[in-house]
Amino acid sequence: AVRRGARTLSTREVGRLLGTTGGPPPASAEVVILGAGIGGLAIARELRARGVRDILIVERGYPGSGATGRNVARIRAMQLTEALSHVARACQDKYDRMGDDFGFNVLFYRLGYAWVLYDPDEVERMRPIVEMHRRIGIHSALLDPDDTLRRLPILRGGDEVAGSVLNDDAIVHHDAVVYAHLEHLARVGGVGFALGTAVTGIERDDSGVRGVRTSAGTIQTGTVVNATGGWSGDLSTMAGVVAPNRPYRREVLVTAPIQRTVEAAITFYRPMEGWFNQTLRGEIVMGVVDPDEPAGTEQRSTPAFLRRTAAVMIQKAPALGDVEVIRQWAGMYDITPDHLPLVGPTAQLPGWWQANGWSGRGMLLAPFLAELLARQMTSGDRHDMLEMFDPDRFDPAVAVAAETATDYYARYARRQP
Repeated sequence: AVRRGARTLSTREVGRLLGTTGGPPPASAEVVILGAGIGGLAIARELRARGVRDILIVERGYPGSGATGRNVARIRAMQLTEALSHVARACQDKYDRMGDDFGFNVLFYRLGYAWVLYDPDEVERMRPIVEMHRRIGIHSALLDPDDTLRRLPILRGGDEVAGSVLNDDAIVHHDAVVYAHLEHLARVGGVGFALGTAVTGIERDDSGVRGVRTSAGTIQTGTVVNATGGWSGDLSTMAGVVAPNRPYRREVLVTAPIQRTVEAAITFYRPMEGWFNQTLRGEIVMGVVDPDEPAGTEQRSTPAFLRRTAAVMIQKAPALGDVEVIRQWAGMYDITPDHLPLVGPTAQLPGWWQANGWSGRGMLLAPFLAELLARQMTSGDRHDMLEMFDPDRFDPAVAVAAETATDYYARYARRQP
């Protein structure tokens, strides 16, 4: 990644300017953001752009050490409802501008996205969705089996396809996005970091949030943003806020580089959810989800994942049978019952703002929704697009478990359009 224009800050300079050398956090801050993943960094950037000058980000690890640094960052407008498709397009546009806005190449590129269908009922479910995409300006196309194999020859010889949906969606490099935000925050100032710092409690009274207790000391504040991803439910519990999101492990593997073979980011949902794509360096990244994955903050990958992914991928794309796996890892999806994030304030605790429950779409949604959230935090103006993400849309009197239905399509059918 390279800067255009002014000199690039080195990693050491960014570390120095962000105050990553340790020491106690300040005694107070106007806004405390919990979590230095894409959500927390984007919110800090957007608040700073609106004149907030006293921001502290508290992170138990290092920037991007959670889900942000453990994903393949697909930036896709192809969604199953019209409302979410409009939001996703705006998010994609945000990434399209990001390089120019930061003066930093975040490696956003349009690889293309293919949703491969294996059952006739999948084709029928996707037909009106593709029509909706085309009506609102998303360039999706429903391909028959022959066109699918012509466009995606990697699938030849595998399970018989019923068709596919193909468009020009994109991928971004997560490390480049994180570094662009860090460099920007270092240059503009007004944002402090308490890295390697665990939150141990939330101070509150009848009027709302009063402070954050950490392993390095207490920070007095009246505004806290919970952007801790898979740990956000635990943080909400500390604050006395009932939230329905639960973390679920998602595992990934990567192969040694091979000749260019895969011409789109491919996803399928039958017989279970899986995906693969090729990076700019030629590696294949892939994964197949365990439908029985239990909830929990587990970030260790397993031999069972390797066996499952290898077996399913050979069935789908036999040409991948000889690739050499060199590494595997795990991250977490922070999942809500309706698979939509919690973004905004909650009536349960004034001063407590949610930016979590991304349900596997954090890299896509966070930068744009951070812009809308910062606008609401500074002006009180809530954008219409945030309504579907209201943290109080679930009954706080009921402990809601995250939905684990394996039929991906059914998750969204009741929320059409």
